[in-house]
Amino acid sequence: MERLAVLDVVPTREMFRRLDASVASQYWHWLFHLQPDLPERLVAHDVRGYLEHFFERWTYNRHGLDPDAVDSYVRAFSRPGALRAGFDDYRAQEQDLALDDADAAMGRRLSMPVLALWGSVGLPSRLPTLDIWREYAEDVTGAQIPDCGHFIAEERPDILLGHLRGFFAEGRN
Repeated sequence: MERLAVLDVVPTREMFRRLDASVASQYWHWLFHLQPDLPERLVAHDVRGYLEHFFERWTYNRHGLDPDAVDSYVRAFSRPGALRAGFDDYRAQEQDLALDDADAAMGRRLSMPVLALWGSVGLPSRLPTLDIWREYAEDVTGAQIPDCGHFIAEERPDILLGHLRGFFAEGRN
């Protein structure tokens, strides 16, 4: 991989290191999704309602997620196996954290340029996100996207594209 852009995320290892009542109250779904089979059983009955819970709470510009976009998310997560695959990503945290700890112990960091972008609303905006990413990568740039929540691509597509075009164009020089 030559370049990496990350959107509104902080490394999982850092999130679990900071896990307290405040973080857990906002990221309860991480712990819920870890449970075997239960999330699939409960969410499958109302995929739209479950997703809309996050769309309503994690956006600054709710109109950025228009009905067609919401319908696309619902269709994608309603496909056979999609919920399990999504939840299994969270269930891999124990292995992910072990690998991250091993990399940290060996002094391994990402060597490719990393662009970290996050919305001005949400947990990454309340953390030293750029400094955190600099612990994991040698060459990090980043920015907070104003008036934006978690869904950067939907809420602020023009600003996102500007950052991505500039970042990936640098790699072609």
